[in-house]
Amino acid sequence: MSKRLLFMNTGTGWGGVEKWHYKTASALQKREYDIFILGIKDEMFYNKCKDAGLKVDSIDHIGDVTFVNPFRLYWLVRYLKKNMIDAIFLCQSSHFKYGSLAAKLAGVETIVYRRALAKPIKNKFYNRWLLKYCVTDFMSISKVTRDKNLKNIPTDYLSKEKLKLIYKGVKKDKFIDPEITSDLREEFNIKDDELIIGNVGRLCRQKAQQYLIEALPQVLKEFEKFKVLLVGSGKKGEVFKDRVKELGLEDKVIFTGFREDIPSILKQLDFMVHTAIYEGGAPWVILEAMMAGVPIVTTEATTISEFVIDGENGYLAENKNSTDIAEKILKMIKHPEREKLGQQGAEIAKKKFSFQKMIDEIEEKILNN
Repeated sequence: MSKRLLFMNTGTGWGGVEKWHYKTASALQKREYDIFILGIKDEMFYNKCKDAGLKVDSIDHIGDVTFVNPFRLYWLVRYLKKNMIDAIFLCQSSHFKYGSLAAKLAGVETIVYRRALAKPIKNKFYNRWLLKYCVTDFMSISKVTRDKNLKNIPTDYLSKEKLKLIYKGVKKDKFIDPEITSDLREEFNIKDDELIIGNVGRLCRQKAQQYLIEALPQVLKEFEKFKVLLVGSGKKGEVFKDRVKELGLEDKVIFTGFREDIPSILKQLDFMVHTAIYEGGAPWVILEAMMAGVPIVTTEATTISEFVIDGENGYLAENKNSTDIAEKILKMIKHPEREKLGQQGAEIAKKKFSFQKMIDEIEEKILNN
């Protein structure tokens, strides 16, 4: 009988954790694992998993203290036993506490805590106890994330054998040679001699596109033939548009809104600029741009330097520093072999950050270990 795997997620949006659970569960089902999903009924994650043919059951929201609720704990223990779950994947802190305790009580063989947030786990007695006695595999998506997570946890509570470094993976065929669904130059009236610079991400505090906007006047002093596409939507959209107007950049910055055709867009960029002030782990857009062969200018936000190597597949700028961002943009513009930086990024991505490699390593390091 194939192993029975449970992915539990009560997110109400469609962020990185939801995407990872959905893509990973779908891929493992294709490898003939028996997949179970617990999610909040009629939320996007729940519906997408259901539409993909995964076994989906509903669960109520999981909070920080759900793990001490005996009725909720009893319900999950019964669910795990009834469905004879062999392995459970948990990502959020609240799910780790609730899910790992219930899984231990239910006798689940493999209990995986995949942590993508680059912040220390609180050194609470219950966290230490759960890591030592319940979790069988602590899965990290980058070295920086792992080191930050365990900064405050004594080493005797999480043995080295439990530590599994498995990078996020991007599907090669989706980004290396995608279908071009819209000609950006034609769609946005961009001239043939103008560079297309892109920023892809939610328009929000974290992604901090204001630092890119505020870098552009300095860039314009030395180079004028470019357009910047801000690809995405979000709460800061109107604020960023107002800032563009204040700086007189309406002719240079194009707000595309939310787009589904990211692979097509990436393939048409001359380079990408990423100005986030922090990142939880390995940003999808950085890995996707690398796989697409796009050179990258990015701030040194938390984990980024583990993926973008300065001078090899892009340039690193100081965090929250528009002047330094402008200097790195100009350096990229003037680079005589800019395409070579993108090609080198693609080679790194194919070797280390492919989706198939990620699934292979989950099987090798965790499910078949």
